[in-house]
Formats: sequence, structure tokens, C-alpha cells
Amino acid sequence: MKRLLLITILTLTALFAQAVGVGETYRIVSKKYLNKSLFIKDSQREEGADVVLWTETNVPSQQWKVHSITTDNFALQNVYTGKYAAPRTRTVGGTFAAVGTRSLARLVIEAIDEESGLYRIMDSGKSLCLSVASDEDGVSVTWATPDDEDESQQWIFESVEPQTAFNASLRETMIDDYLAHHLHSRGANYSTFYEGGWGESEQLEVLLDAYEATGLERYLTAAKQVYSYFNKCVTTDWTKGSSSSSYHWYGYDFNDDVMWQIIAVARLGWLTGDKSYTNIARRNFDRIYARAFIPFTGMMRWAEQTGDRYGTNSCIQGPTEVAACYLAMSGCGEEYFEKARDIYAAQRRHLAQNMATGKIWDSLVWDPSTETVTSKNEWASTYNQGTMLGAACLLYNHYGDSQYLSDARKIMSYTKSDLCNDYGIIRVCQDPTNGDLSGFKGILMRYVRRFVLELNNNTYRDWTLRNAFHAYCNRDEQGLTSTGWLAKATPSTTTNPFACSTAASAAANAVLGDVVKKGFNLLQGEGFDYHCGLLVEDSEESQEGKVVQVSDGFWAEYTNINFSADTARSVALSVILPEDFSTGSIEIYFDSMNGTPAGVCELRSSATAQSVQTFVTDILPTTGRHHLFLRFTNSTTKARAYSLDQFQFSNLSAEQVTRVEALESNHLPGSSVGEGSEAYSGVYDLSGRCVSSSSLHHFITPSLPKGIYVRDGKQVMVR
Repeated sequence: MKRLLLITILTLTALFAQAVGVGETYRIVSKKYLNKSLFIKDSQREEGADVVLWTETNVPSQQWKVHSITTDNFALQNVYTGKYAAPRTRTVGGTFAAVGTRSLARLVIEAIDEESGLYRIMDSGKSLCLSVASDEDGVSVTWATPDDEDESQQWIFESVEPQTAFNASLRETMIDDYLAHHLHSRGANYSTFYEGGWGESEQLEVLLDAYEATGLERYLTAAKQVYSYFNKCVTTDWTKGSSSSSYHWYGYDFNDDVMWQIIAVARLGWLTGDKSYTNIARRNFDRIYARAFIPFTGMMRWAEQTGDRYGTNSCIQGPTEVAACYLAMSGCGEEYFEKARDIYAAQRRHLAQNMATGKIWDSLVWDPSTETVTSKNEWASTYNQGTMLGAACLLYNHYGDSQYLSDARKIMSYTKSDLCNDYGIIRVCQDPTNGDLSGFKGILMRYVRRFVLELNNNTYRDWTLRNAFHAYCNRDEQGLTSTGWLAKATPSTTTNPFACSTAASAAANAVLGDVVKKGFNLLQGEGFDYHCGLLVEDSEESQEGKVVQVSDGFWAEYTNINFSADTARSVALSVILPEDFSTGSIEIYFDSMNGTPAGVCELRSSATAQSVQTFVTDILPTTGRHHLFLRFTNSTTKARAYSLDQFQFSNLSAEQVTRVEALESNHLPGSSVGEGSEAYSGVYDLSGRCVSSSSLHHFITPSLPKGIYVRDGKQVMVR
């Protein structure tokens, strides 16, 4: 006991002397070069990565957690990689590496000025001191002979909040920094990234990705402005060139360029419900299909003037399939699904070897006289993998054919095994100067998100987060990451907006929430996975956000709501109605908005307009896992008819669920929230499951009326 007490005293004494807290996280800044801090080179996760100095970029690979090894020896663990900063050799000039073994990273942290957080980092014998020779980004830190006057041996420990996971805040930071640097105004309601070309179409899609995932109005506004500038410069026929000398468009030649724009504008129509976008995308699809479809191949021609007229590429097949699906989903007719299905089948046969491995070949050339293939290019790329993956997902959702599901899994498996490094980070297309290739990865990320959410693949949810987080860790001091996610970006490598769009796409398409949601949990309205026309704002009524701009016909989709073996019988929806609200409803659908809804919640105004009101409605008894759709209706043309805050399913009927109280309420025993005075026959939580009375006996009495009660943050129902 005395020995334990002595160790405790010594430890506390050491910590007091150091004033650096064990378990705390710090940015370790050079006293000589105040804008530089310790960094794992290129945020590498591999054993033996260099520990270097780099301009501060506020990322977790520049954050270090302090661990205690003995009473006076400590270790510095990198927050992002989990590795420790350890000397390769304990000699003057010895460099530091990231290692996985804490005992190899033994250091002494000696205070110079505790108040200012100034320290030396020394070896256990205090004969060597951590030093840096220059302010060049990437310069190695080394051991040096201690010199009390040398500022290159002095380090400032700045306390920081550790960034341990990719989250919504980092997502918005990455997207907003990208837009701040690369989205340029061209007058009122006009914006552009790239002065034309298919890269402009793909950057428009990044804005749509951001709006789809977040519902934030600024991303939708920017997307509309980018399209408006395109429309001003190219006009309505996209199969021609640009009418502006400063805006480049090659629709007269490259069929794939036009198809990428068709996808973007078809998505804009699908996401907003605005048929003007859908209709112009449809007209241009029909033009390209009539011009480029080669009947004997069942596939699309890549270009009209460049290359062989009987050349067919995956970069036109996959986008055609995806574009056709979006047009069909937007009400243009079953014929578009059929076109997508048929072209997919031809691509699968000729450019994917009947999906033998999941590898999508790039291109081939036909001999029209023999109707046979004369040459082929078996190279695989992220954008071809991505678009055929997206087509497989969309076709599976429509047709339910298990072949599409199997194909999607193979495509993703090949992509991860052959186009990524050992940690799952995409390793191809790292050069920001390499033209078209610099923007490929962003396309893949878009369709992996759909694969994860629509086809319920939680394994690749983590993959999306890992790639987005790594891209974030390698951003430059402007907040930009180029297409070279595996190397730390610098201002000289982030000048190409298309290359930078890949990291913004990774951020927007990272799947942050649970892939499978527990069906009886309280669900937030803004937690949708897909939607049409909605906006999200912070809520004054609750701690979360809320869905606003709920106009007639808009909808939200929440994928993979799992009731398991229990039966959902009702849903309670918390809604904020304006004072002049007339009538409206929320329709509840499972798996598809076709046919009769599973339930309809009729909304009505009350004297408490503008506050949260809870409406409870019965639904068709439902078990298992489903995609949930909420479709909103109202009797006005107002853009913001009402708002949705949150909702919750129950296995009780609407009649049994008498009233749902807010979590912050604190009704004491005996205070009635339900009607009637019948004594309770059971105590249940809000999902209808019986709660053990032994854990609640301290506030349940036989005279408690039926209803829902809240005590100590726990909701219970008495019935």
C-alpha cells in the first residue's frame, strides 16, 4: 500500500512539474517556426512513417495524445494513425518514425515555461533533445545535443480537442473550403468552377451530393447557379458547342461529356421536383441516344469526331445507364429503365466479361462489317467502376433482380482490392495535373454511397469514412485536398478545381449515420438518406435540426429501417405548423411510393401554432427491414408549408399512444398526461416493450392514470 501511495505521489509530482496532462491531446508547435507543428508525413498509417514538421492545418494527424510509461517517461500518440513518435536511433541526428509499440517511444517532457506551454522533448537520459533544422514542410525532426538557448529545440504544447472520427462538421468544412476557393461568381445567379467541359458537370454533381446528403440551402443555391451559367453559355441543345468564347463545351463531339451533364441536370430535377430540369435533360438524352446508339452492339458510341466511330467506352455506357434511370425515376417513363437495362446488359457482356471479377474494362472497337471486336483496353478506372456500380444499384432497386445485387458487390470488391492500398484508401489517380483522370475518384464515391445505403452494406460505410477522413487529414493550409489523397496537399497542388472536387465528393458522400436504423428509436427528420426538395435548418424547438420547405409532393427517404420481428402499428410525428396553416398530411410508405400508403397522418392547426405538435397515426402492421418514405402534402403553394422535427414508431396502436411528451419534461408521479382514470395494467417504453416494474417502482403507483410519462430522462407508458 505504501509503495502504491509513493508511486501515486511521484506520478502527480511529475505531472505537476510538467503541466502536460496524461490523456490530454496537444498540437506540438515549434517555438522557432510558430506556424509549424509535428505531423505524421502524408498522414501515413504504415509502420515506420516519418515524423516531420509541417504547416499547421488543424487535422488529427497533427494532434498528439500524451501517455504515461513511467513516472517521468511519456509517449506521444498520433490521434489519426494511433502510432507513437519514436526515435529510429538514440544518437545525434537520429530521425523519428511512427511505431505501434508504446515502449519504443519513451520520452521526457521537460518544462521550460509552464505558463506559456513551452517544453523540451528529450530522451530518457536527457542527453538528447528533439530539434528541427528548417521550416521547410516535411523536414524530419531529429535528436540534437541540448542547447538551452536554441529555439529549434523548444516546443509549445497547445491543448486541442481531438478529432477522432469523420463527422458532419468536418464534412461541411471540406465542402465549404472547396467552394470558397474554386466556385466563382459570374454575375447575379451565375457561378462556375471550370469554364466548361465535363469537369464542370462533375463539380455540379458534387454540389448535388452535398445538398442530397445535408439538405442545406447554400449547396442547392450554388448548384442552380452553376447550371444557370452552363445554360447561358451552351443554351438548350447540348449536342453542339458553346456560344461563349470563354466557356468550353464539346457536345458536338464527345457523347460522354453530354451524358455527364444529363446526369447532373436529371439529378437536379429529381432532387428538387422541378420538371423544367427533368425535361431539358430528357430532350438531350434523346438526342444523344439517337445519335450515338450503335444497334448491332447494343451500346453507345463514345465520340462523333475523335477516335473510331465504332469505338465504345465504359465512360459512355455507364453514364447513359445512370442518366436513363434518373429520368425514369423522375417520371419520364418505363422506357428509360428499359434502355438502361439493355445497355447495361451489353456493357456487362462486352466490357465486364459477364461480371466474372467485377473489373470494368475501359473500351473496345468494333468492326462493323463483321460485327466483331477488333481491339480492347482492359484498363480499369474509378469512374467506370463507379458508374456501372451506380447503374447496378439503380436497376436492382427497380427490377429487384439479384444479378444486379451480385454485380454491385463484385464491382465494389474489385475496386477495394485492386484500386486501393492496404488501408482501403484509393491509391490511383493521384496526379492533380493529369487532366480528366484527376477528377475520377469523386464519381466513384458518389455511387459507393448509394451502394452502402440502398443495398445495406455496412462494411463499405466504414470505407467511405476512411477515405473522407484521410483526404481531410492531407488538406493544405487553405483547407483544400487535391486528388492525391495519399500525399499532403500544398497550395501548389490544389489549383485545379476538378482535382480538388474529389475530396469534396468524398466528404459529401461519406455515410455518417447508421446504415440500419432501429425502427423503434426516436428518428430525426433531418436524418434522411435521400430527399426531394427539402431544406434543413437548426431547430429552436429541439436540440437537433428540422426539415423545412415541406411543399406539396416533396418527400424524404430513410433507408434500412429495421423493426426486426416486432410489429410497428403506429407512428408519432412531431411537426411545426405555421399560424395560417390550412390542411395537409404526411403519407407513410415502405420500400416504394407506388401504390397505397401504409398510413396517412392528417395535420391540423391548433392554438399552439409554431410550436411542436405531435400527431399519431396508425399504419399497416409492419415487421422486418424496409426503406421508409415520408411524402408531404399540403393545400397551399407556399415553399415552406410546415416543418418536420422528428418521428417515432410504436408497436402500440395510435389509440393506445395517447400523447408523447418531450424528453426534457419531468412529470412526477400522479400527474396525468393521458385521459381516463383506469389503473395501469402494465408499464411500457415508447416502443411498446414492457419495462420491468422493479426498476420503476419508486415512481409508479396503482392510481397512476394511463398515458406517457417522463422521469429522469426515461419515457414510459402506462396502460
